[in-house]
Amino acid sequence: MKHAKVKPNIMTYELLLSLFGNVNPPYESGNRQSQEDVLRRISAIEIDMGRNSVEHSENSMNTLLKALGAEGMVKELLQYLHLAEDHFNSRDAQSAPLLGTNVYNTVLHALVEQKERDVAIDVFEKMKAFGFKPDAVTYHIMMDCCSLTGDLQSARALMATMLQDGFTFHACTYSILMKIVLANDDFEAAINLFNEMKDERVHSDVQSYNTILRPASRRGRLDIIELLVEHMHRENIQPDPETCIHVFYSYYDSGLIDTAMEALQVLSVRMISEDETVQREMQLNFQALVLDEDSQVEESFMEIFNDSKEYLAAALFNMRLCALSGVPNSWIPDQSPWAIQLRLQYDQIVS
Repeated sequence: MKHAKVKPNIMTYELLLSLFGNVNPPYESGNRQSQEDVLRRISAIEIDMGRNSVEHSENSMNTLLKALGAEGMVKELLQYLHLAEDHFNSRDAQSAPLLGTNVYNTVLHALVEQKERDVAIDVFEKMKAFGFKPDAVTYHIMMDCCSLTGDLQSARALMATMLQDGFTFHACTYSILMKIVLANDDFEAAINLFNEMKDERVHSDVQSYNTILRPASRRGRLDIIELLVEHMHRENIQPDPETCIHVFYSYYDSGLIDTAMEALQVLSVRMISEDETVQREMQLNFQALVLDEDSQVEESFMEIFNDSKEYLAAALFNMRLCALSGVPNSWIPDQSPWAIQLRLQYDQIVS
């Protein structure tokens, strides 16, 4: 670009910040070295922006803040937020605003992830003082902030304000409430909230199921585990790697090793697809790879993973683990004795 003497614009720098702003995340937490690398990269990009007389936009500032937040750099995150707020108060803020609800959401999310509850509340209050209205994302972030202390009352108050502002509840709303009561070790309340979500006809997602599966697995509540797994299947909600882990260990920790492996295989195929036609197609494409005894085959899984197909790679790796453990390879989960048992049990419960 420079050789062609094409002058960069703000979109160029937004892309550079997006591409080079993160070092370790999302697969590793930030550490001292990665944080230093991020600061060097951001500094180099901003120096080049200065050379080309390009100022930050709201999008570029938001991208920069996401990079700092992902690396866990709270101090630097707040410094840049204060710069954006000072700029907002300056005379030229109308020509190039750096603040917006999205920017505040980025900062609030990062603070909650770092468990900076009090700082997040201060930033939330400042956001409203600047005249930026919270959106649904903001409310959910602040509800998640309540989960840091198990403050269900404040979370319910935020829900009431959401309704007043015209927002509706989603699966993530109830997932956060369940997370809050589980922070107080109230498993029964979490189950009641899950049922409340169903009664309110809020469409659930895999995260809402995982929120219940996690403590159910720790408690060895196989009855709850099996009911939820079958309910997921009937709702056509695909499991994810976290689902597989919780279900696997619920059986493994109960000494039911064979059932744990069978469940892992069933959920791994469903993680690829719930459609039997697709499942058979995947069998044709990947069965030889799963059954290959060559240790180098795992490099193929990494290639799939690096091709942004994380769930497929995880599912194939799980199925290979099952095959190496002696579990008969099956790509049609509904034919599994375990899946059939869950189906029959569910029909008896709901009938």
